[in-house]
Amino acid sequence: MGKKELKVAFFLAWRSLRRGSRSSAILTILIVGMCFTNMIFLPSLFAGIGQTIKTQIVDYEVGNVLVSPQAGEQYITDLDATLDLINSMPGVERATPHYAKGATLKYRQRILGSSIRAIRPTDEKSVSPIYEKMIAGSYLGEGDTGEIIIGKIIAGDPTIPAEEEFYSSLGGVRVGDSITVEFGNGYTKDYRVKGIFSTGWTSSDNSALITWSDMELVEGGSLDKAEYITLKTKPGYSEKFVKDELVSYGVSSQVHTTDDLLSKAIGSVLQSFDIINMVSLIVSIIITTVVLFIVITIKTINSRKQIGILRAIGVDKEVIMHNYGFQVIILATFGIMLGVTLAVLLALYLSYHPIVTPEWSAYMYLTPMDLVSNSLILFAAAIVAGYVPAYQVSREEIQSSMRA
Repeated sequence: MGKKELKVAFFLAWRSLRRGSRSSAILTILIVGMCFTNMIFLPSLFAGIGQTIKTQIVDYEVGNVLVSPQAGEQYITDLDATLDLINSMPGVERATPHYAKGATLKYRQRILGSSIRAIRPTDEKSVSPIYEKMIAGSYLGEGDTGEIIIGKIIAGDPTIPAEEEFYSSLGGVRVGDSITVEFGNGYTKDYRVKGIFSTGWTSSDNSALITWSDMELVEGGSLDKAEYITLKTKPGYSEKFVKDELVSYGVSSQVHTTDDLLSKAIGSVLQSFDIINMVSLIVSIIITTVVLFIVITIKTINSRKQIGILRAIGVDKEVIMHNYGFQVIILATFGIMLGVTLAVLLALYLSYHPIVTPEWSAYMYLTPMDLVSNSLILFAAAIVAGYVPAYQVSREEIQSSMRA
């Protein structure tokens, strides 16, 4: 079939849509647009949840790479030498140690069990953005003693009774207040609350931090060990590369990237998301295909006499088939354009107003490749839906069409 015949088919398709029912065309475009939006929305929302969880785990839990003690050991020993080695390795931006100790926090009539984590504030700033999440007071200084920063959950809200709290708290601690901390080894000390932070990540907001110097006072001596070390990788270096370097240098055999930990912790959750995404995609494709198939089938049935006349005056049957095929392509193109617009607007809205839960906040993680791939899938489904009835009607005998 030549270019001239295709131009004739496209002209007939465009003229048919312009002269046909506008409400029907608009409704079809709207349905295609909503199907496209449905194809994009759930997968990108789940991808956004996954990205949020990963970002929060990296920022507030394990960094890009987590170094744990050797198998059978409780702590990473010879800490300063280990940190010097790690920080000198290619791909490592900064490493920071962590040491936690169980304790009981007391404030007025409230008693709360928690784990107090010791950090080196300067190093921690290079790995975790907690210092940017202070909602009251200020972050710890390197030489601070007798001061503590606590998460929003631990601080609590004085307007909420203890029995109505979702998470137990100290009932409304403010910056400058003093809280008593009784450590598991019997050491007791009053700490001034220097700051309160809120990250949106429950385990982080349910923690309390003191300086390394303060923890040495609790332990009664120099603290040259850590429960684990988190580190941030330099741009351009993969987590896998840094992990392999750490293992090859003999830092520890227990080194994990964020992806290693995520696959164990929430791998089944992400797999469930993938199943839901696939179901959503299949349903949207089926709906779009069926709707377009019905629209073109009705059009061809109502136009059988016109088709017979066209055949009788010598119009090629391929031109007739492409006429209806092009109608579907035009409707699908406008529908996909509408869907892309709606998806982008939704993504912009959720970027400023994410869905917030106690565990995470969700937005649409949308990439240009997502838009292109879903557009092509829906476009292919539309072509199939349009050309099947068009092919069938173009093969009818002229007399049969004229009698319709």
